[in-house]
Amino acid sequence: MQLAISTLLLFVVLLGINWTYHTFYKPTELFFPVEKALSKNPRQTWQEYGALFETHSTAIITPDLLAALAQAEGSGNPVARTYWRWRVVSSNPLEWYQPASTAVGMFQITDGTFHEGTRYCIHNHVVVEDGPWHNLNSCWFNGLYTRVIPGHAIELTAALLDRHVAKLVGERLATFQQKQDLAAVIHLCGAGTGRDYAKRNFRLMPHQRCGDHDVRTYLLKIQTFKQQFAALKS
Repeated sequence: MQLAISTLLLFVVLLGINWTYHTFYKPTELFFPVEKALSKNPRQTWQEYGALFETHSTAIITPDLLAALAQAEGSGNPVARTYWRWRVVSSNPLEWYQPASTAVGMFQITDGTFHEGTRYCIHNHVVVEDGPWHNLNSCWFNGLYTRVIPGHAIELTAALLDRHVAKLVGERLATFQQKQDLAAVIHLCGAGTGRDYAKRNFRLMPHQRCGDHDVRTYLLKIQTFKQQFAALKS
């Protein structure tokens, strides 16, 4: 009995050390006590952030698309986290149980995407690239942006997706819907997968998946949410 209690206490202590370690590198894990309380249904998401979706939209990355991505990825929760999982992939026990990814916030922006996105901003619905501090037409204070502030997350997502779509479509003939589907594929799977999708004339591979998601199902979900938000907007 004493051995069982000692083993249990040791396990709890090790879990505490593990959680502290990963929280140090991903401080947003500290928001877990309030995470569920901040989740929203589509109507609540639009009421809370509709004006920001409008402000930071572009010709392709429209308010309803931004809202749909935010709803699908994080239920409109600005501090949404990924789940934790067991993966014994190294000799370091601190890597056996950890967050499934570095994604944070209502758009589930990863570290890499965040660092890339801070190069851009949106002025009057047009993407602008970061430049010298004295250039009034450049981006301002992007170095202070964070993924858990809704306005920052929305602007970075819109700017980066707009820039990627413009680059990947290039001279190809593409409908408005194809461009928005491409944006959703890029957001879920990354620019590399988006490039392949565009090269296949905007067709998915059979049963194509990105991580835990079936891409076709994801696109259908985005389309459904877009219709809901378009109705709420009107």
